[in-house]
Amino acid sequence: MASRLRLSSRTPFSLHPHLYSPSNLPSYSRQLSLSSALQYAKRKPSPSSPPSPPQSPLRSKKSPLPPPNNFVPPKPKLSLYRDDTPTSKPPFTLEENIQRHRKIPLYGALAVAFLASLYISAVVTNTFKTPPVSDLAPLGPSLPQPHPSCCPPTGLPPSLTPVSALEFDTSLNTSESLSRITANRSYLASRAKGHVLEVACGTGRNLPYYSWEYVVHPFEEYSPEEQLAKAKSRMAKILDIKRGSSWGYGTKSKVTAGERRVGGMEGEVLSYTAVDVSPEMLSVARNRLRESVPGLRQVMAKKRAEPYPKLTNPEEVVPVVAALDGRVQLLLGDAEAGLPRGRERYDTVIQSFGLCSVKDPQGLLVKMAGRVVPGTGRILLLEHGRGWFGWINGLLDKYAPGHFQKFGCWWNRDIEGLVKGASEELGGRLEVVRMDRPWYHAGTTVVLELRVKEEGEGK
Repeated sequence: MASRLRLSSRTPFSLHPHLYSPSNLPSYSRQLSLSSALQYAKRKPSPSSPPSPPQSPLRSKKSPLPPPNNFVPPKPKLSLYRDDTPTSKPPFTLEENIQRHRKIPLYGALAVAFLASLYISAVVTNTFKTPPVSDLAPLGPSLPQPHPSCCPPTGLPPSLTPVSALEFDTSLNTSESLSRITANRSYLASRAKGHVLEVACGTGRNLPYYSWEYVVHPFEEYSPEEQLAKAKSRMAKILDIKRGSSWGYGTKSKVTAGERRVGGMEGEVLSYTAVDVSPEMLSVARNRLRESVPGLRQVMAKKRAEPYPKLTNPEEVVPVVAALDGRVQLLLGDAEAGLPRGRERYDTVIQSFGLCSVKDPQGLLVKMAGRVVPGTGRILLLEHGRGWFGWINGLLDKYAPGHFQKFGCWWNRDIEGLVKGASEELGGRLEVVRMDRPWYHAGTTVVLELRVKEEGEGK
């Protein structure tokens, strides 16, 4: 049953009835009853009514002001009940509200399904577009490790040129973003601290995710006031992490002497040194380094003036980039023959997808453990290898030679087994601090944080 709106008692219909003629009726007057509207519309001002006396300028403050000639009455107060006029919108019913709220999770599920289909199609395409073992030259039995009669690991894809290296790097953008490899790279680089050595840096895909603040402006170059402010900010951040009030988990431990010094906290990089065996890969890494480090574009040319060097002796190390007083270096060298000797020890040794492309991955792990600071130093690894399920490992073994011929790496190595073998070779001093296997990769991707125990620790 249609309800009527109640008009306020202060509506001045009696003062200006001519305003309510049919031509001057406002839109809200349609909400009045028909009889009331006609009654007010028929009224006319009385001709015998005397004109209103002029108001004195010295009028009392309490006397009300007369309405102006262009006075428009206020809109009447609406009742709490819905009006049945054609212009009003009815409220949503219970069924309509349920349907509206169901659309939000439905759209979210559709988006997740679309992204999952993209990821699965990318993985399947990348897996099955390489020829299996039977389509290649005789390679011997299908083994988890590369067969000696096959192409031996060299650390780089075959037939690389600077142009093909850039194309190879660009081709990884979509697949790494969909498979969250990019997020894993960001996580790995954010945990680097102090003096950093990156082994087998490739095209430098980790470079955009390092913190370059203290590399560009060392702590010693700040004024005493700025040093004090930064020290207070660092200590507040460390205490937040220790107490668990930040996004990280609280450790409830005391602040160590190493954490008090600049470069002792994760994300504080003091210097960066990278080594790779491929000059073509380093040409791409040089451009990415120039774009990633703030201010490096002003001191480094866009193109290298001299040609990139070639390795004639596996044990030599040739500098490609040396900037910011040696705090940033790109080196051409074979990591298996020997790591660079710029520093005796590094606070962080990092490697992403490098153990899959060297001849002796366990030996390289032992070399990296020998160059990290015992106790406080960390070895950070992002690798791919054998997963949780046998059928997945069978596919990896079947298509491993074809994948190697295209990308130069063996994706079916047992990364966890290599770490255990390196730890036994070091007398148990190599310790696993943290190991993550993303479920969406079925355990084939491994994120590792390793630590070398100090002499006499644990005895």
